[in-house]
Amino acid sequence: MKHTPLYPEHLKLGAKMVEFAGWAMPLQYKSLLEEHKAVRARAGMFDAGHMGVVKFLSAEKLLSAQRRILTRFVDDLAVGQIRYNRIRNAQDGIVDDILVYRDYEHYLGVFNAANTDKDIRHLAENFGVECELLGLHIIAVQGPGAEEIVQRHTEEDLGKLKYYTFIPLEFQGFDVLAAKTGYTGERGFELLTPAENCAAVWRVLWQDGVVPCGLGARDTLRIEAGMPLYGQELRETWTSDQSDGIVGLKILDKFGVPRQGYQVYDDRERLIGEITSGTFSPTLNEPVAMAYLEKQDPVVFVKIRDKMARAQIVSLPFYSKVRKTGQAAETREASVPERGQDGPCACGHD
Repeated sequence: MKHTPLYPEHLKLGAKMVEFAGWAMPLQYKSLLEEHKAVRARAGMFDAGHMGVVKFLSAEKLLSAQRRILTRFVDDLAVGQIRYNRIRNAQDGIVDDILVYRDYEHYLGVFNAANTDKDIRHLAENFGVECELLGLHIIAVQGPGAEEIVQRHTEEDLGKLKYYTFIPLEFQGFDVLAAKTGYTGERGFELLTPAENCAAVWRVLWQDGVVPCGLGARDTLRIEAGMPLYGQELRETWTSDQSDGIVGLKILDKFGVPRQGYQVYDDRERLIGEITSGTFSPTLNEPVAMAYLEKQDPVVFVKIRDKMARAQIVSLPFYSKVRKTGQAAETREASVPERGQDGPCACGHD
């Protein structure tokens, strides 16, 4: 298995390590529940160093092919802006969902860990768009106290940063790209830094009381925030329109937790869809799920442990400090490229 630069730090902190997309990653440290609540209450930090940070070697080639590659145009991005996007295939299936950064001379991309090699091949072989891995690794700092904490360690005024923008800065003397993005429904930053700086940046945050969090809390937080995960809400065999059909479900009969793959039925016991992600929400104190449904009735039924649990369709997100409940998920873009407003983005990265 591959290791991020923070692997030794995880072992020192007693993390339970698991394999994810070929990487050894922390599932949790002391308690998934404590980690989840720490992000909602103040601040938690996540190792996202397994994700692929790339530079598009030719902005001209990327822009000339953007209509065929992406679901959202990027030629109108100003320097320092970030836009959520999807890479698509010839059948309009979703190859990956990514972030595109506009730097001074180049466009940068952040790919999902499991898809990085596939994305690079797909872009080069089908469109002549070549990418180069930059060797940058991501530490995500998320929560209502994240900005105050990060601000203590840099002279840059972080208050001027809008959601889905980034700036280069010095963090306790270390070079960092600070992006005002996240995957939790809380405000915060994703700090991109070279491998040799990762452990030092992590320790500074830890000493400032930021709680280390694993993949378990990352998943419960993103489900509450209604944010999609590639391979679940986003799939290569699904078009953008199909992924746009994802809805939220609140389980009314609380005798179990809905999980990925559980079947959903209408009131005549006809199969109408499946659960794509489900969990017990620590914030709401009830089971919630995201689902793809072929039809939407006011009340549907989820098969849990051979019993039919009533569920109510609700707007996503279940919880968010960065967008209002009922606001359409920011990943829900048209299947043809468009120039949409930037920020907040429900990025399905992992």
